[in-house]
Amino acid sequence: MQKVILLVSVVTLLLLGSCQTAKVEPKAKYVFLFIGDGMGLNQVYATELYLQALEEEGERSLSFSNFPVQSFVTNNSANNLITDSAAAGTALASGKKTNSGVVNRNTSLTASYETVSEKAQKQGIKVGILSSVSIDHATPACFYAHQNYRGMYYEIGMELPKSGFDYFGGGGLSTPKGKNDSMPDAYEYAEAEGYSIVNTKEAFDELKNGDKKVFAINPQIYPGGPFYWSIDKKEGSISLAEFTKKGIEVLDNASGFFIMVEGGKIDWSCHGNDAATTIHEVLAFDDAVAEAILFYKQHPDETLIIVTADHETGGLVISNKRYEYNMRLGVLQHQIISSQEFGRVIVNYKDENPNASFDEVLELINNYFGLGDARKGLELFDDEREYLYGAYLSEFKDKNSENPDKNYLSDSDELSLVDRVIFLTNSKAGLSWTSHGHSGTPVSIFTIGQGQDYFKSGLDNTDIPKYIEKLMGIE
Repeated sequence: MQKVILLVSVVTLLLLGSCQTAKVEPKAKYVFLFIGDGMGLNQVYATELYLQALEEEGERSLSFSNFPVQSFVTNNSANNLITDSAAAGTALASGKKTNSGVVNRNTSLTASYETVSEKAQKQGIKVGILSSVSIDHATPACFYAHQNYRGMYYEIGMELPKSGFDYFGGGGLSTPKGKNDSMPDAYEYAEAEGYSIVNTKEAFDELKNGDKKVFAINPQIYPGGPFYWSIDKKEGSISLAEFTKKGIEVLDNASGFFIMVEGGKIDWSCHGNDAATTIHEVLAFDDAVAEAILFYKQHPDETLIIVTADHETGGLVISNKRYEYNMRLGVLQHQIISSQEFGRVIVNYKDENPNASFDEVLELINNYFGLGDARKGLELFDDEREYLYGAYLSEFKDKNSENPDKNYLSDSDELSLVDRVIFLTNSKAGLSWTSHGHSGTPVSIFTIGQGQDYFKSGLDNTDIPKYIEKLMGIE
């Protein structure tokens, strides 16, 4: 009998010991996935160098660059080492590779992928999708749509209401009535499916916790749906941070939420090689992350924040040999306008002053960029004046037109006056670019919260949604 009691005691001790040492998996009830489209490591670093150049006290960093877990993520598509936003977005949403240009479909276009957001919703987790570009653009589309090609904007927009997600916020739809404005209105379809279209600041402010099927659109957007540039400080515009804060308010509930926030215009300004505008877009993106951090501080044991990118754009280099590698990112503070809006300034100025002299045009440039002001470290040398003069002759004397709203993906060997001003401004700051397209470099990932250690190293973009599903307990 004593032997039996002893045996039972030993077994009990072993069981207790195994229970005590058993690993308890972290659980993330609230998950934020921030995607800085086109935001490579150098875009982050250049922004911090810019902030430090303006701060007399010393170093200043972005909120997410202080996260405890930081690593790198590979991002090739199924058919190219250099991905696009559709293939990368598909990987980040579904955990599966596809060909560049494809939105949540397999490489043979015979099947659709189910996304982490769709799976979350099926389990009663609320979902929010936010972007600073049109909500039917590649990255946000990859979290709710399934199309053979990213350019099928109308079809993507018509899929939005079918998702049933609780909160869409940011940009509008690029082609709500199709390419020829001949199709049924996608906004009207969304309303018919129970969505409230919110497109005024007053209605946006009135949104509250528990509201369902909200499609909130920035009242100040370009035709086609994207935000105005942060650097241009458009009055009446709602920031990405405000959309994020409101998303948290609307979605907060006992079952948790998944929120994807895209800083889409980082990519667009990088395509244009506009460093100052890029920095302002990264800062606007960081402001949105800061809203999630405030929520995390209230729920540290239940929240996970992931900040990453789909790919790098422009091949930004923190170097410029022409100026002896002299880094002076502080001079970018004197650029107070985006290249797109300065293109509009040039067009309007030319219409009003068709006989403007080169010196008058230089004065205009100085007003918006500081170029030509030696006191600001932005003096123009003779060869640089000649460089600008060539574009001045083309646009003011030969009457070649500048299109300020040109497609951000367009690439031309002929540099406009705006392009040359941006090039010189970048150069004097100590920055240069290798292309107007995407690069194949891995991107950074910054993580804080429940399950952060899953994101320490050896990551591919397909791993991210798989770990999110695991941490949220999504089957």
